[in-house]
Amino acid sequence: SARRRAKGYFTFGEPAKAILQTYDEMNENGLFLDLLYGAPAWSLVLQHWKSRDSDCPIANRQVMYVHSGGLEGIASQLTRYKHKGLIDSRKIQIG
Repeated sequence: SARRRAKGYFTFGEPAKAILQTYDEMNENGLFLDLLYGAPAWSLVLQHWKSRDSDCPIANRQVMYVHSGGLEGIASQLTRYKHKGLIDSRKIQIG
């Protein structure tokens, strides 16, 4: 719904610039995420973790993430981001 999108939530499987930014940021820091579950989850976690909102239960606390795999589909997801015009084709590595 529009209300959920306004709060930073994502439509499952729909390419989004914020998801791609989180994906890139986490990859640069050595945490490799998928674009369906990991990057959207981290987008929301980071949004709240960096929050100055005193009502946020995880603001300024340590977070443990259990990576459950699922990296095989990254190439196909990056292709979807390319078709949406969010990335350049040089970023996609098939193999």
